[in-house]
Amino acid sequence: MLTVAQRTPQPEPSGERDREPQDIESPIPLRSDRDQEALTKTLLGLPTLAERLSYLLEHESYFYELNREPVIDPDVIAAAPRGLKRKLARVPVVARWVEQRTGRGFTKSAMYQYRDGERPKPRADVANALEEFWRLEHRLLDPTVPASKFEDRKAEAAGLDELERRAYELMTEVGFQGVRPREIKRTLGETGDASRYAFLAVLEAISRDRASRHPADTPTPPSKPPKRTSAEDRPQ
Repeated sequence: MLTVAQRTPQPEPSGERDREPQDIESPIPLRSDRDQEALTKTLLGLPTLAERLSYLLEHESYFYELNREPVIDPDVIAAAPRGLKRKLARVPVVARWVEQRTGRGFTKSAMYQYRDGERPKPRADVANALEEFWRLEHRLLDPTVPASKFEDRKAEAAGLDELERRAYELMTEVGFQGVRPREIKRTLGETGDASRYAFLAVLEAISRDRASRHPADTPTPPSKPPKRTSAEDRPQ
């Protein structure tokens, strides 16, 4: 006989219904750099995928909705506007999100098996989607990846120039929390000024677009890009 808890539908992030896979965004709130580092260290201390998934499901699966739209801005959540609802994404919710994000079949039974250690490793697209759902660094759910890959991002960020730092801030703001400062440094450091500023403009546009799509979120308006020091620096 089914229990009441089993009959009760699990909450689903309302804003993700009927969206294309590439447009689906995690309902999990954004984290500060400090909280992201703390979570990374905690997960690295758990030796198996099952333990990491169990921790995430128990401690990192709350999300918020306002007017049936996900709220991921921690400042909005802290302000607790009237009508803000706190929900818990249990295994069925996570499995549905992964299935929508990948566009391929993924059942709650499979998710339970990964959580319980009955399956050792998910396929690549599922692993990526799980990391996206919980806003983790790439491959953090893979216990075979050494902890050295996830070094302190603050130390890495200290070596960024002004434009690179702004790009890193924007990428974190719009949800690319798995990107490392050293990756931005390496990529933009090998790119001409015209392309660097074009990339920054794209990130600014994404930030504005996200703000218009999610009016419940009110991130700080993006600052202007660093001024060019001479006419030679301007893209032709």
